Amino acid sequence: MADSLDIKWTNLERVLNEFADQVIELARQNLDDNGTNASHNLYDSMEKIVEIGEDYYKVSISLADYWKWVENGRGPGKYPPPSVIENWIEIKPVTPSAVDGKVPSVKQLTFLISRKIANEGTEAQPFLEPAVEEVLSRYETLIDQAINDDVYEFINEAVIRQMEDVFGKK
Repeated sequence: MADSLDIKWTNLERVLNEFADQVIELARQNLDDNGTNASHNLYDSMEKIVEIGEDYYKVSISLADYWKWVENGRGPGKYPPPSVIENWIEIKPVTPSAVDGKVPSVKQLTFLISRKIANEGTEAQPFLEPAVEEVLSRYETLIDQAINDDVYEFINEAVIRQMEDVFGKK
């Protein structure tokens, strides 16, 4: 009896890894283009995760937790954490203008920026979804072809093994 034969998703894995790499590359470019890459924290946090199971495949991008506020914006309502705003002020750097001859301290500036965010929210700066959409439009056919190639290779190997079992090896 022939050894167990499992489908090898080598073509699919290669294409999905290329797809994820392209998404990350374009998402990083979008962050730069949007001007939302002050600390490079979000930029540097992007990691691909490619999973292929018996009946599924999945591509995920791991990101710093605050990605959703950059991608979707933030509605008015809550004050952001002061430490995050202080860090942003230092990294950007933000140079405040003097008001009545006095320049606000970092703590005062943090409060002013936080209050504005709490009152008005922030505008969305999409970087990930446009990258996924653009890259997926180029890779849909490649993914389908990779699946077809892997299935073809599986069937071909199964037929060869069956013939060897029936007729013996050459």
